[in-house]
Amino acid sequence: MYYIKKHKNNILAWFSIALLLSLLTGCGLFGESTKEKIEPITNKELTVLTPQSEESFYQYYGNHIMSKFPGVTFNVISSNNDSLYEDERFFEDSHADLIISYLPTFRSWRETDRIEIMNPYLQNSTKEIQLDDYYDQMKEVLSNESGELLGLAPQVVVSGIFYNKDLFDSIQVDYPTDQMSWEQLLSLSNRFADGDRYGFEGGEATSQNVVMTILATNKIRLLDDQNQELIFNEKDWLKMIELAVNLQKQGSLIEGTGEHFLEGKSAMLSSNISMIPKLQQQNSFSWGVVSYPSDPLHTELSSGLQFNHVLSINKESANKEDVWKIIAYLMSEESADHLQTQDYIGSLPTLNSKLGSYSGVEINHVIQKKVDTRRGYYDDLSQGFQEKFGGMLKSVLDAGVKDEKSTEQIYKEIVSQGSNIYREEMLKDE
Repeated sequence: MYYIKKHKNNILAWFSIALLLSLLTGCGLFGESTKEKIEPITNKELTVLTPQSEESFYQYYGNHIMSKFPGVTFNVISSNNDSLYEDERFFEDSHADLIISYLPTFRSWRETDRIEIMNPYLQNSTKEIQLDDYYDQMKEVLSNESGELLGLAPQVVVSGIFYNKDLFDSIQVDYPTDQMSWEQLLSLSNRFADGDRYGFEGGEATSQNVVMTILATNKIRLLDDQNQELIFNEKDWLKMIELAVNLQKQGSLIEGTGEHFLEGKSAMLSSNISMIPKLQQQNSFSWGVVSYPSDPLHTELSSGLQFNHVLSINKESANKEDVWKIIAYLMSEESADHLQTQDYIGSLPTLNSKLGSYSGVEINHVIQKKVDTRRGYYDDLSQGFQEKFGGMLKSVLDAGVKDEKSTEQIYKEIVSQGSNIYREEMLKDE
């Protein structure tokens, strides 16, 4: 007791100094780090497999990574050709360490057991990255059926339907809602077609794209997997054909990227959220945004939410720990801020702290829908088939717009020509 009293002031002074040093250095009183730092990577070349061009990779990721890890260089293998990018031989020959992929490609590689499970890395670096800090949909979509995580996405691409409140108010029509189907939304657009303005603007606003968009959103299958032949549900197709032809006849649709909407000449616009800053610069009308249309049987799902770049580790890589350090850094708050400066396609960081608003506009109602990852009409159908099928749709539907063919005749023509295109593509692959 005498010793404690005599040296009380010295003990308190020592404790205060130790506490101050721990705060300044990030070390605890017992020498343990309170914030784990990412270890440097020295003298290492890593191979990156990416659908981006080499220039885009460096602009978006590479230069940013090298500023954090000066000892890293990259061998970039890029391909904008989806069929080549997904080719098994191409993947094996790349000897990739870091894999960047679009969601459909990621799902294909995940199913063929080519990607490293990330859970052990997460457990060993819990102070480096806390999974609970990230968008629930990212974790759900990028995990396998056992709940093991195989990829991380720094950003989520968000698309929705923007609408001109003033135009809706002028004809006393209710605004669009988050639960609408494409059929409901496009039928609503007919109320605005009068020659000087349009009901709906977007990449979907052509007769063939109306059909293909509904096919994709409602997950209407085109291929019979068992018999390896095309299938056409007559009831579904007659409805889609009639809608697409009537919309085109009445002048409801205008293909565009927002130029007409910004001028107040279209009532609705399909766009990603990069449109928000452009709308904030104009003061001529009031506007709102709702989620991308849904399959009427699954209104909780949205195909307007996409993970454009999924980061994964090749299971065969000899540099897994180094790749993990890079991925963890790209998922950090510092990287989230950097990637937002590079954003041009309407993305939000997947960090929960940065989700929910874009350019100051609250979009939680759009984000909280579930990402639709169900198989679509295009699954197992080649890119060549899709291009030819789309061209055929345009030609046949245009004949309907010109009143040269009835809805039933158009349907029969689509079945006949579509089946021929599929058989020709099958012969190419044999």
